[in-house]
Formats: sequence, structure tokens, C-alpha cells
Amino acid sequence: MSNLLVELRDLRKSFGTLEILHGIELAIEQHAFVVLVGPSGCGKTTLLRMIAGLETVTSGVIGIGGRVVNRVPAKDRGIAMVFQSYALYPHMTVRENLSFSLEMAKTPKDARRTRIERAAEILHLIPLLERYPAQLSGGQRQRVAMGRALVREPKLFLFDEPLSNLDAKLRVEMRAEIKALHQRLKSTTIYVTHDQVEAMTMADLVVVMNDGRIEQSGPPLELYDKPETVFVAEFLGSPAMNLIEGTVMASDSGPVLDIGGDLTLPIPSNAAAAPGARIVYGLRPEHFKIGDSQSGLTAEVTLVEPAGFETHLHADIGAHIVRIISTERLEVAPGDQVVLVPNTARAHLFDAQTGKRLP
Repeated sequence: MSNLLVELRDLRKSFGTLEILHGIELAIEQHAFVVLVGPSGCGKTTLLRMIAGLETVTSGVIGIGGRVVNRVPAKDRGIAMVFQSYALYPHMTVRENLSFSLEMAKTPKDARRTRIERAAEILHLIPLLERYPAQLSGGQRQRVAMGRALVREPKLFLFDEPLSNLDAKLRVEMRAEIKALHQRLKSTTIYVTHDQVEAMTMADLVVVMNDGRIEQSGPPLELYDKPETVFVAEFLGSPAMNLIEGTVMASDSGPVLDIGGDLTLPIPSNAAAAPGARIVYGLRPEHFKIGDSQSGLTAEVTLVEPAGFETHLHADIGAHIVRIISTERLEVAPGDQVVLVPNTARAHLFDAQTGKRLP
């Protein structure tokens, strides 16, 4: 028996003559936590709404639980959706909000009570059951919205940027709650966000979208360690990966990248880049070390950001600004000269024209 729960095949969506989604292909296994991430306007919410049945399909196939649901109404797809705006009924108590969808489905009274009490216990809502939404904090309202999805016992949970209205501290707490809830219930979840930190910390499978297409998908650390395109390299990671464009040239010590101003960066000897090729050299901020090596690059510090355990630096290398993360307490200030030693083994090389990773 197939372990797939959701299958999207050549899925397209157009509004008039404007095509928003361009042939999406995605397979989601049961119990997976999948995060669709990308910048505003990349099509991730449109894709989620199509899976939910809130947007029609222009062409292609949406399969849920082994059946094609292109023309199946949202209420019959076995899904539950949690919206960014909470979408609670203000004139109903928490208990009534949790009960409403069950009443509409004519669920027996005893079963309703059991489901509501179970969801309220899991989400710590029992003391709040008789309150109205206006009497709740943002985090409590979001838990009620999650509870309203939970009581339906769906095959598939859909979350549309559920934490974007919360402050930073509460976002971190709710992120942990949602992930713990998923692990406890073993539910299948598709979660939309533009926040790559949410994607990295919550997902089993990250799907990076760009301009209506899937740029790359895979486990979070796989995408972080081996981005297939410049877009993914730059999008995932905070601070973002350093990307420096230059021309490959031969040297006595092996191939190097000429980045202008008589400056070069060492590149791996097995890199598939011939002399004269224009490439983009990518290096994560944590893969620059500060040292006294004569083979390093002299850089001028322009900004120092102490972050407790880490220190974040911005530095100028010729015409390029790079970001460095150090776990040491650095005694440096803007204007100081430092020597940066790149970890060449962790460098990422991309074709400057196509933006694709070099083999």
C-alpha cells in the first residue's frame, strides 16, 4: 500500500492570462511535516488553497489519500485549515468555536464532547473554554484556531502563515508547540511561511518556491548544506550565505577565483570550473575564520553585532561586503583590519549565468 497522502502532478494555476503556478510536482508521505517557503508572491499560499479546495485547478492533478480531488468540495477532502487571521467567531465562546464544525457535520453530542475535551487538553485550553475570543491573547487565539482544526480529526492539516501576527517571543513558543503537536499526533501537515527560520526548524521536508515553481525540496539540512541554486543558497540561512562573483583562473597552487582588485579566493581543485568561467562563490558566514594566516584575505570591519553566544561581523573585501559569524568574543571594532580564512572545503560554486550549482 502506498505511503503517499498528497500527490501533485503538473499542477498549474492561472488567473486570466497570468500563470501563477507552473507545473508543480510534489509527493507528500503520511505523517510528514512539509513547509512551503518562499518570498511573497511566489505562489505558496495559492498552492495551499488549491490543495484545500478554496481555489480551482487550471490543469494538473491533486490527489489526497489515493483519490483525485480536483472537483471535490473543500468540506469533503478530509482536510482542516488554520488561517493567518485565526478566523474565530467573536460571538461564540472557545467551546462553541471548537464545537461549531462538528455540529455542522452532525457529529453525535458525546463524540463532540470527547473531541473538544481532548483538543482542549492537548492545547492547554481547558481554563479558557468559556471565554470569548476578545478575552484571549494572540497566542491563545491561535491555539483555539488549531483546536478547531484538531477536533475534526482530518487526514491533512494545512497552516497558512499562522504565526505572522504574533510577536517574536510568542512565535518561537508557538513554533515549538506546533512541532510538538505534530510529533504527538503523527499528523500530516503542510505549512506555509515566508520565514526561513520557521521552515528550517519545523519541517521534515522543506519546499522552496520561487516565481510559481519549486526551486528545490528536501530535508532542511540537505538544502542548507547543498543548495542547488543561488536562490536557495541565498534564501536559506540567517545571516544569508555570502555570494561573490568572479572569474576562474589558474595559479601555481591550483584554481582560484579572481574577484577583482588583485584579490583571489581558493576554490576546490576538483571543481568543474574551467579557467575563464564566470562563477558565483558561496560561503556561509560560519565558514569564514578570523586568523593570522598569510594565505587569508585582508578585510576591513564595517559593523560588529554582538549576539551573546555569537558575534556577527560585516567586513569589506575589496568591493565585496561579507558577513562572518564567530563563536569567539572578538575584540574588534569598525575600521579594524582582520584576516579572513575561508574554509574552501565548504565552498559552494554556481554557474553565474544559470544560477545552478556546479557538479
